[in-house]
Amino acid sequence: MIARVGGLLACVPIVLCHVGAAAAAPAQQPPPPQRILLVGDSTAVTMFPFLRDAGAARDISVGVAGRIGCGVIDGAPKLDDGRPYVDYFGDTSQCAGISQALQSQMLASLNPDLVVWMSGWESWPNRVVDGQLVHFGTITGNKTILSRIDAAVGRLTAGGARLVFLPPAPNAYPSVRGVANIQGDSRLAELANVLRAYARQHAERVSLVDLPTILGCPTEEKCPAEVVPGIRPRDLDGFHFYGDGSAWLADQLIGMLAGTTPPPTPPAPPACAAASVGNGSGAAGGGKCAQ
Repeated sequence: MIARVGGLLACVPIVLCHVGAAAAAPAQQPPPPQRILLVGDSTAVTMFPFLRDAGAARDISVGVAGRIGCGVIDGAPKLDDGRPYVDYFGDTSQCAGISQALQSQMLASLNPDLVVWMSGWESWPNRVVDGQLVHFGTITGNKTILSRIDAAVGRLTAGGARLVFLPPAPNAYPSVRGVANIQGDSRLAELANVLRAYARQHAERVSLVDLPTILGCPTEEKCPAEVVPGIRPRDLDGFHFYGDGSAWLADQLIGMLAGTTPPPTPPAPPACAAASVGNGSGAAGGGKCAQ
């Protein structure tokens, strides 16, 4: 699922920064954000400079607490044989401590009024949580993942910030140097359903901007490379954000986050939602339910 990114990301294994002060927001319900904190994995890291620049044009400060190869929730990702998964940038068993420390620092220094969640790592198939190996895509595993998502939401909003999910999209095809990852794409589509279900059930705590719908693949298990004519936000490897297409996407997203552009309507829950944990969290795009 997670691409090896090499040169594009070699100098940014950990990103922890924020820019600028924001102008006062007009009185609205809810008010437009003045300070946005982007949390997540390498998708968040690569989207950050584009979202930062789009925010600056609207007097919105944007910060990021992201670690390449790590998600937002805790638990150590594992290979199928139980060994630690070692990413290009290191041992992912260290992710939980690193990610939460970065997030805590930025929550304290930026004091965001909006937290944006952008991560696909929660769909990794094997994870040790509280000493137990759980598997994403099973009803039991998804229940555990949902509990960890809930805990992370509580931690990230404890200071009063609102939270918006940007559900992950499957890889875009074709790309310059991406490779097909059918199983990873299916898990990303399923994770999008998990986050949509959570947002439906916790509307008082979180909202959602449906990134797969924006990228032209609301329920599909792969995305088109071109979103609109000439716009290819993930043209480099199909997963990370790069180039002018990502600047276009960030401009769309910041308008939606600021409330000046209506977000797209998410897809309806999968047909098998009644049998799945979280009203759809166990289903991937084709209506398949985890057992």
